Amino acid sequence: MDRLEFDKLKIMEQLQYINSEVKNNTLRSICEKIGIGRTTVRDRLTKYGYIFDKDLKQYIKNNEYKYNTNILEVAATSSKQEVAKREYNSNTNIFNNKEAKDKILNIIEKHDNIEEMLNWFNNQKNIIEVDLNELKINGDKLHGEVKITTVRLYVEVWERFRKFMSKYSEFKSMDMVSMALVEYIEKYDKT
Repeated sequence: MDRLEFDKLKIMEQLQYINSEVKNNTLRSICEKIGIGRTTVRDRLTKYGYIFDKDLKQYIKNNEYKYNTNILEVAATSSKQEVAKREYNSNTNIFNNKEAKDKILNIIEKHDNIEEMLNWFNNQKNIIEVDLNELKINGDKLHGEVKITTVRLYVEVWERFRKFMSKYSEFKSMDMVSMALVEYIEKYDKT
C-alpha cells in the first residue's frame, strides 16, 4: 500500500491497517513502506483519541490505556476488525479491614436518604437568619403618621417585652414595638 491509497482510507481503516501490520513489523518500517511519516500517523490517530501501547504493539483508545480493557485487534487473515475484551483484574484492595468495607457499603445503601438530607440542608439557606447580637431599627419601614391605640396583651408577654426594651434604651419603645410587628408581618404574611 502506498501513501495515496492509505490517505483514501477512513480513519478506522487506517487504524485497522496499522494495527494489523505492526504485529509483525515495527511502526517505523510500516510508515517507510507506505511513504508516510511516523509522526503523521501518530498525530492523525491521536486526533481521534488513539495512542500507541508499546506493550501491546497496538493503537488503542486513550481512555482505555490505563485499564487495557478494549483493544482493537485485527486477525492476520481477516480484513474485519475485531474487538477483544481483556478482563481487568485489580491487584489493589482498598478495603483493608471488614469495618471499613461495612461502613462504605452502609453509606451506599443509604445514598437516597443522604441525598434527601443534603437537599433539605441546602434549602435551609432560604430561611431568614436573625442576628441576636445586634438590634436594628429600620427607619425606612417606620414612617407615616403616629397612631395612639390600645392593645390588649398578656401580662407575662408585656413584662418580658418591657424588660427586653430596657436593655436598648437608645431606641424608643414605639419604634421597638412597631419594628417587632413589621418583622412578624414580613415573616408570616402569605400575600
